[in-house]
Amino acid sequence: MSHASDEQTWLDREGQPISCTGKLRVLRDNEVELRQVLRDACADALLMEVGPVFLRHRMERLLADVMVESGVVEVVEKEGAE
Repeated sequence: MSHASDEQTWLDREGQPISCTGKLRVLRDNEVELRQVLRDACADALLMEVGPVFLRHRMERLLADVMVESGVVEVVEKEGAE
């Protein structure tokens, strides 16, 4: 599924649209690559009978961890005992 408006707009830290074509090219290329990696990982997990709800939880946790490791966010709320 594609969300046309989401694909067109990237926002900066102040919530303003990014207009630099170089930055937009990099962001969009990264999104295409990430989408393919996620698609492959989901297909593999589902073939190995991982439940869709658990798979989504793991993917969300992975994104949260990567954002913390990258310094995008400082603290991610705990979602219960793991």
